[in-house]
Amino acid sequence: MCASLRKLLGDKGFAVTTALSAKEGFDVLQRRRADLILCDIAMPDMSGLLFLSKVSPQVPVIMMTAFASIETTRRAFKLGARDYLVKPFDFDELLVVVNQNLDASQQGSPAPGPHLLESRNAEFQSMIALARKFSQTDMPVLLTGESGTGKEVIARFIYGASARRTRPMISINCASIPESLLESELFGHEKGAFTGAISTKVGRFEEADGGTLFLDEIADMPAAVQAKMLRALEEFVFTRLGGKENIRVDLRVIAATNQPIDALIEGGRFRLDLFHRLNGLSLWIPPLRERPEDLEALARHFARQFCGKYGKPEMDLHPDTLEVLRRYRWPGNVRELKNCMERAVVVCDAAVLLREHLPDSLRSAQRGVEPAPAAAEAGPGAADYRMTYMRKIIIEALERSKGNRNEAALLLKISRKTLYNRMKDLGIRHDFA
Repeated sequence: MCASLRKLLGDKGFAVTTALSAKEGFDVLQRRRADLILCDIAMPDMSGLLFLSKVSPQVPVIMMTAFASIETTRRAFKLGARDYLVKPFDFDELLVVVNQNLDASQQGSPAPGPHLLESRNAEFQSMIALARKFSQTDMPVLLTGESGTGKEVIARFIYGASARRTRPMISINCASIPESLLESELFGHEKGAFTGAISTKVGRFEEADGGTLFLDEIADMPAAVQAKMLRALEEFVFTRLGGKENIRVDLRVIAATNQPIDALIEGGRFRLDLFHRLNGLSLWIPPLRERPEDLEALARHFARQFCGKYGKPEMDLHPDTLEVLRRYRWPGNVRELKNCMERAVVVCDAAVLLREHLPDSLRSAQRGVEPAPAAAEAGPGAADYRMTYMRKIIIEALERSKGNRNEAALLLKISRKTLYNRMKDLGIRHDFA
């Protein structure tokens, strides 16, 4: 098995070291850092489960066995295994599992880099201070904010500062999995539970036992799954799809959404009781356009990061480049800035990033102007209509939220600060009720 895997993975470009016993494995780990471990449960000098319990939780471990059982599987995940393969397995299946776990370990560490958490923006600083306090509890956390603001980064910061950081953080994007498969992904299924269920599958809840479960895009969860999720979060007990056994877990839940939950609840698309269960502690992440004092530091951080990634000398940012970045509205927030800087580093062959290295959409942007080309071209009448329409939807949001400006901002998908500024500009009184 060791010889075969070394040959097959080596041919795919991986640097592979093998060990024929747990002792040899520990010796290898003392000499060099491992990005991932494939470990058999049956070894000559030590159980693979005992070996797993002694390995750093920062290194993803995939367990392998020819003698699978539900109890062994549960113990492996409880001890921190990232995945579990039953021999004989298909090499393509192994390759998918290896790549998934390597990607997960490289995309985000338990403690994000300081440049993504440091800020000169008072609202962002306040949010980080609350996140640090929240990390010391086991209460569920709901993260809200526009797409690309860094909700997963904050989730990993909370996890990395918590007492559960030695146990796994398991993530699932509720919007990226088809409705028919989401329940199985979350809670697992028994063999024969549905067509194609050829073996028992452990779900994300069991994988996260003892650690943290991150539910991204929670607002996209189907109604049927919301009902089962509510019970699981109330008692931390659930059953696999097609199963009868109650499974109890101990975990902390962090959820995130870029949608206005209040509006979804009012429209009957999200359960109010589930919202209260998830909203033990709430954090709103401000968009990048409301953090102008952080823009340059973030841009320089990403430039250094991608210079290192592509083996290029460190690049400076020309003042004109910084001015273009400051003029842009950043609808995609920090994620868009990161992608922009990666593109700029790739196309730049000089020591300084110039404005021509930036995408056309940035270079043509005007400072402080939101994308509304039709209104701009139509003249003053269109501008007046736009202001009238803006006033109308803000008043409607305030009426729906009964004057609660925090809730109105969520309905409008803007920050509280932006709402206050718009109300002032449009002459909407602050004692609205």
